[in-house]
Amino acid sequence: MFSNRLASHLERGVVGFPTTLASSVGLIMASPVILTVTSGFGMGGDTFALAVLLAFIMMQAQVTTFAEAATLIPSTGSVYDYISCGMGRFFAITGALCAYLIVHIFAGTAETILAGIMALVNFESINAQMAAHQNTWMVGVGMVVVFGLLNAIGIEIFGKVEVVLTFGMWTTLTIFGLCGIFMAPVTHQAGWFGTPVNVSDLSGLFGYIGMAMFMFVGCELVTPMAPEIKQAHRTIPRAMALGLLGVASCMFIYGAAINRQVTNVVVDAANNVHLLDTPMAIPAFAERVMGHAGQYWLGVGLLLAGCATINTLMAAVPRIIYGMALDGALPRFLTWLHPRFKTPVIAIAIGVAIPCLHAWYLNGDLDRIVPLILAAVCAWGVAYLLVTLSVVLLRIRRPDLPRAYRSPWFPLPQIISSVGIVIAIINIAPPGMNSRDILVPFGVMLGLTAGYALFWTVCVQRVNPFKPLAVEEVVERAIGQYDARNVGEGVPDALRPLL
Repeated sequence: MFSNRLASHLERGVVGFPTTLASSVGLIMASPVILTVTSGFGMGGDTFALAVLLAFIMMQAQVTTFAEAATLIPSTGSVYDYISCGMGRFFAITGALCAYLIVHIFAGTAETILAGIMALVNFESINAQMAAHQNTWMVGVGMVVVFGLLNAIGIEIFGKVEVVLTFGMWTTLTIFGLCGIFMAPVTHQAGWFGTPVNVSDLSGLFGYIGMAMFMFVGCELVTPMAPEIKQAHRTIPRAMALGLLGVASCMFIYGAAINRQVTNVVVDAANNVHLLDTPMAIPAFAERVMGHAGQYWLGVGLLLAGCATINTLMAAVPRIIYGMALDGALPRFLTWLHPRFKTPVIAIAIGVAIPCLHAWYLNGDLDRIVPLILAAVCAWGVAYLLVTLSVVLLRIRRPDLPRAYRSPWFPLPQIISSVGIVIAIINIAPPGMNSRDILVPFGVMLGLTAGYALFWTVCVQRVNPFKPLAVEEVVERAIGQYDARNVGEGVPDALRPLL
């Protein structure tokens, strides 16, 4: 009975492959990713390119795990529900907060600081005026506040236009990259992507893998759409795999081009900062490829892509917080809805405050961006490890469950992805960076998160924190919510923002 109901549900979604593919790319084409790629190829050249290839293989293996979890447990709860069924509420709360809240603290702050900076550096006069007051980063804070308010009053900006903007940024970078490759180079590097590959220093190579991972993490954000996706067992794995391939191809082309067309001169000898480590590499590349028109094109593209990314964060993160509070994993006051707009305004306010206050605390310091990004990679990595372990445990403990999609060559992909993630976290600092700047803030946040999860499950929920939830119960709840929404009846008002 359960098998038939799940199979029927997976066939009747309304979201097709193109939308799923766009969502799998989602937050990837963002300002911190572009800066990370620029800096990575500048520092590591061909060695960084090898790290990107290894991270790509690792993430392709991770995709199979998420695809199996999403089609076995097709719920909007995603990471939280997968880990709950595999390992219990303690690990579920820890993993979900790692995947969403801690990442928002680190990567969300990086996007907030960079959203305006990366765009405005292409407009010399405006950037000069704002840089004189050292408040260019405030543009991103303003964007967060605006989109937070719009989400709070129930106005959904962009919608499907976000898909166009995301792929518009992908197309823009690809076009600029191809032009840069076919033009006569201004630099003469020994390797295709800069300095030749160096595998004699494995710690250096492993250090670049953490940076390279940031290019691909986030593709799993398509999994909360599983209840909506038609033939999810086919669509989800194909969309995530193709999305990763598209991002990797774009970044390889862009990385090769910018190293050919921009001389990586030293801009701060005291701190050993080179041009490709800074946002100023972007207008230098754009002007070299297409002149001033190219600068304006790339500037507008980055600004719109930043708007799309921040709007997605302001729509998704607060509702994830709200959904966990509804399930009892977070304090109940987070479930309060605005009486008129029926939006989770407290959760939205927290989602706005986190990156804004953190950016203010850092005063928009660009030197802190890469450590923030790498700390976010650590948080994502922990969540990925917990999801992978949950899928493995469910394979062992519940072989009877219907799996419309099964991770091929199990458990090889799980071993590849897990070993890769552990290596990346252990060697998270690239050459020239102190690992303490990354691991200490991440470790503190992880410790606080785990402490909260243990206290909440034992003292507040008063449940066995390590007892897995029944898969059938979670799936039936998800299917019931989907059915209720689609007939438009039977859904409590408190659930409507999630549905």
